[in-house]
Amino acid sequence: MLFNSTIQTIADYVLFAVCLFILSGSVFISFRTRFVQLRCIPSLLKMLFDSIFKRNHDDCHHTIAPHKALFTAMSTTVGISTIVAPVIAISLGGPGALLGFLLTSFLGSAATYTEVNLCIQYRKKLDNGVIMGGPMQYLNTLLSPSCAKWYAIGCFILMAAWSSAQANQLAAILNSPLLESYRLPTMVSGVLIAVLVILTLIGGIKRISELSSKLVPLMFVLYLGACFWIIAINFDKLGSIFSTIFSSAFSPFALTSGALIGGVVSSLRWGIFKGIQTCEAGLGTQAIPHSMAQTEDPVSQGTLAMLSTYTAGFIAFLSGVVALMTETWLNPELPLGISMVAASFNMYFSSFGVFIVIISTFLFAFGTIIGNSYNGSQCFHYLTEHKKYGYYLALTAIMIFLGAISDVKTVWSVIDIILALIAILHMTALIIHAYKNPHSIPLDLNQEEVEPDTQLLNRPLA
Repeated sequence: MLFNSTIQTIADYVLFAVCLFILSGSVFISFRTRFVQLRCIPSLLKMLFDSIFKRNHDDCHHTIAPHKALFTAMSTTVGISTIVAPVIAISLGGPGALLGFLLTSFLGSAATYTEVNLCIQYRKKLDNGVIMGGPMQYLNTLLSPSCAKWYAIGCFILMAAWSSAQANQLAAILNSPLLESYRLPTMVSGVLIAVLVILTLIGGIKRISELSSKLVPLMFVLYLGACFWIIAINFDKLGSIFSTIFSSAFSPFALTSGALIGGVVSSLRWGIFKGIQTCEAGLGTQAIPHSMAQTEDPVSQGTLAMLSTYTAGFIAFLSGVVALMTETWLNPELPLGISMVAASFNMYFSSFGVFIVIISTFLFAFGTIIGNSYNGSQCFHYLTEHKKYGYYLALTAIMIFLGAISDVKTVWSVIDIILALIAILHMTALIIHAYKNPHSIPLDLNQEEVEPDTQLLNRPLA
């Protein structure tokens, strides 16, 4: 108990400082890119439409269509934490914490643009056609080779731990009493999840992207449709909900200990912290699947990537609004987390609402496990020079199985600390790049102010 408490305390202080650093860095990047997250929205939507409906992508085993790279990144970003984190943030930091999700999503999208832009520029292709991408490639140049390796190690551990934690939540849902006679023991679900993930990973980025391009739209329609229905029924409450969010952000809020702290501090502590975990902006993890996109234009892919950050923030905010409308976050009898979301849906969809949450959770969790495992594999390849992949698959299967059957409370605290360390390293590189390359994109993407270095793709592996 003392060990767990100490780890959690350290994580709290470290993460609060890191959140402020990431937020400040995102503000700086936003100004240096002249708020790319606003200027390029029309271009973003056009590129998404073109990628989905224009079947003119080259057939290459090692690359995927730009929108499939986006969906693969989104399957990693949009996980269980996207629907649970806002409820937790509200419970711990007050309704004003929801502003932290909006702030993180808006400012963090500029960081997402920058990291994906860099990953396209600095990715490398091996002699056998395999693409080596991700933050490690540009960290090697912007900072140093040792920093790139430290990032790869930290991100590898983080992805494994994240997959374990997601498997734990998924196994808990599949073993929920709500499923009655359809419940699966955690050991059985742990084996099934591990086998399905390994089979998907063996298929490579093509199979992963195909799965993600189907899972992401399905879970969006299912979960968002239910949320919009609840909001539509309670539309008359929407004004008071927004008023509560803003007033809470600037009013003292009582913690569980009984102490009062400033609303702004509380919102920053929980809203921004959980917001960064939710959208992953500034961490570099979104850049890994985008490295495999069939494009040589870093500006276009970076612009398209911002949709993932916006989407994660929007879903999180929507989940928080539903929790405020149904007031399940005030129920002391409900455990903190997914049970509050299930209770909200149960109020309006009866037992069917619980199944909506269960199915949505399954889709969110499984997609995230697949995405995290793929991201971890790229870090592993960087450290081993694309060798011994079988060892990675075995380790991933073990971590997923252990995560499914274990108590992962301490794991979450360890995840927070590792996340903080790689976030500092990665955001430092983004700030350096933004400082050295001000106004690095044109006001209009049709202008020729930026000349992507397409030769970078063909560089040999150092």
